[in-house]
Amino acid sequence: MPITTTKNNINKRKRNDFEKNEDDSDDKGQFDVSVLLPVHNALPHLTSCLLCLFAQEKVRLEIIIVDDSSTDGSFERIGVCKRAYETLKEGEGGEWKLTEDEKEEKEDVGNDFYANKVECNLREEFAHLEEEERGNDDTYERIVRKYCKGKRHKIILRKLERSKEVRSGQGLALNLAYSLSTCEYVAEMEADDMRPQRCFYELLNALKLREDLDATFSQISLIGDLPSSNAPQEGWIGMERFRRWQNSLTCGTTEMAPGRYIEIPAMRASGCYRRSFLEKKMNLNKEGEGGIRIYDDLWRIGDEVVDFAVSEEQRTCSSLKRNPNHWWPVDVSFLHRAFNSGMRCHKVERPMYWWRQYAKQSTKVHDRCSLERLRAAKVHYMLKEDGPLGFAALFTADGDTDAEVRDVDALANSSEPDSSAAKIKNSPRGSKEQKKLIIRVFGRGETLNAYVADINREIELIRAKEKEEHYARHKKPLDATATITTTDEDDDTYQPKLLYVVEKRDEMPGLPKRKRSKENGLDKNTKLCRLFAFGMQKAREKILRVMRDDFDTGGLDWFVA
Repeated sequence: MPITTTKNNINKRKRNDFEKNEDDSDDKGQFDVSVLLPVHNALPHLTSCLLCLFAQEKVRLEIIIVDDSSTDGSFERIGVCKRAYETLKEGEGGEWKLTEDEKEEKEDVGNDFYANKVECNLREEFAHLEEEERGNDDTYERIVRKYCKGKRHKIILRKLERSKEVRSGQGLALNLAYSLSTCEYVAEMEADDMRPQRCFYELLNALKLREDLDATFSQISLIGDLPSSNAPQEGWIGMERFRRWQNSLTCGTTEMAPGRYIEIPAMRASGCYRRSFLEKKMNLNKEGEGGIRIYDDLWRIGDEVVDFAVSEEQRTCSSLKRNPNHWWPVDVSFLHRAFNSGMRCHKVERPMYWWRQYAKQSTKVHDRCSLERLRAAKVHYMLKEDGPLGFAALFTADGDTDAEVRDVDALANSSEPDSSAAKIKNSPRGSKEQKKLIIRVFGRGETLNAYVADINREIELIRAKEKEEHYARHKKPLDATATITTTDEDDDTYQPKLLYVVEKRDEMPGLPKRKRSKENGLDKNTKLCRLFAFGMQKAREKILRVMRDDFDTGGLDWFVA
């Protein structure tokens, strides 16, 4: 049967037979971090993931697991491990101890639990368990008792049921898990990955030490189908290069924010977030809709894009309709939205998220994880109103406010001298002084052509939406046959907020670039953005050497890949 939800209350779900009433008891404040764990057909790796969570030390977790219509026994496996953990008394369990040799080795490495033998042994044990996925319940009860001490954490389990016709994804399960969470700090976990025993303790401490931060992330390690000399894994070299690049971004927001246009600068699930940031800056529900919706989950179905992170009732709402070009993975959307909203973050310089590699993982098989989809997301969020190349970022600092920009057409004819309308009328925008953005794209071959095409496509979408909103405000019909251009000179009532000019430069990365100070025609109404579409780190380093102080990092100059 399909899931049923109401628009404002995602909590009303079918409960499971073995869930206990104390899941909903009022124990807010007793736990440190809420961990959201969406699950869908996660065997054989699920057991390792659960043990990693149940065995966490020096922190009390509220672990919220939402099974999203699994058909491989994942839901039943969670139930077995949950019951086994809940039968442990306080302090009971966790009998596994270090050998004398391992104790000596631990003394040598101090408290660096990432390097000591305990974690190495746990990895080996978890890897062995994966081969025993068909073991009976007693096997998993014994393993839980061996590694996990009782009464540290609270486990909440829910199950979503969807019809087979409904596309599955993490978004709906994550939103439900979030709605059940109570802690001030919120983290995530993927059902096929692993973490060391004190990762949430470390992330929480790092976040608490810096009141100015909204989130902390960690470096990553790759586990799973590791390559061997006899059978190297296809694509492993690329993933290892990605790991090294992502782990090198250790300067927090200053490196990670611009890094999002090259690749994903941090694993979303490796992060720990302040609830206040998520609800103030990341809530997708509009004012008046009620409730909190942090995640979207976009899939293309036929000729339209559908958000499966909302109820079936909400999916029919016109305000949630998406352009057919706007669909990409959950983590891509989440991180772009977070950085566009001004997220301040830090990365702990230790690999506290172990990312599993295997042939059928989503990053390798899902079409929405393709380079084409990731590039479309980068362009969309870069040009979006709240993005680095949006109108607000480029021109409001020069005197135009957001309110002036939105209301200029409606209020420019007002004659009241002291009103905001008069200010709008006398502003550059109000006097129809056109703002202009030149986007100059440097690159080579197919990558260059693809970026220019995506930028032009996104500009067309911005124009179409802007013009539709303009005519809706003035209650005029929009001629569906009219050609929307970047200037609309034939339309004496509509003026685009921003005039775009896209230039293509097919150049090698080492060639000297004209300095910004030598450009003609740049003033407060005309900005020049330079995009450098080079995927290799060596090429980007070469460009920085050539341009030196002329590269406006995080402003008008960006590397993209």
